[in-house]
Amino acid sequence: MKVRRLRKFVIPTVYSIAIVAMFATIVLIGKTINSFSDEDINSYVVDPIVEEEETTPVMNQETQEIINPFTDESVVISKNFYDKDADETTQQNSIIYYENTYMQNTGVLYTSENSYDIVAVADGKVTDVKTDELLGSIVQIEHENDLKTVYQSVKDVQVKVGDQVSQGDIIAKSGENKLSNTNKNCLLFEVYQKGSLVNPQTFLSQNQKANNE
Repeated sequence: MKVRRLRKFVIPTVYSIAIVAMFATIVLIGKTINSFSDEDINSYVVDPIVEEEETTPVMNQETQEIINPFTDESVVISKNFYDKDADETTQQNSIIYYENTYMQNTGVLYTSENSYDIVAVADGKVTDVKTDELLGSIVQIEHENDLKTVYQSVKDVQVKVGDQVSQGDIIAKSGENKLSNTNKNCLLFEVYQKGSLVNPQTFLSQNQKANNE
């Protein structure tokens, strides 16, 4: 009686089946890849990236041109912003003397012989309205691009915290402060860019020039 040895028969058969299955799988994958054209592959890789970039058109946004905080042509500069790089005459005109103390002016003091309207220099949101013993009423407005403007020494304030204002909206009337006894129609105007004080006159001229180019 002959006895068939299972190991010699079964193992080669299993190997043969595995090799055939592997070859068939490789052929099937190759046909699947070849069925995609270059255009199909690009649509999977390129389209989502392009679409994401197009949803953030930062460079296409137009910057609003900043205007003066008043419209009355009779308004003049009474005190300049203190700039350490300015000439000696300008620096002398930017020092405020009060109660035996000399102080560097942190804004521009505008004055006129007549009362005049104070207007928002750009669209923004009123974030603070208060009264100071020396500077009178103060209005603070925050704008886009990390810009903040502060209107001091005003009166008859017509806005409140939380109000949205448009460029040119009247927010108050010129007032007075105890730091300047020369005129009762004042505006002490400050500008902050990214949290730092900047010269309002330089900022206004540079902004208007950039938007007119």
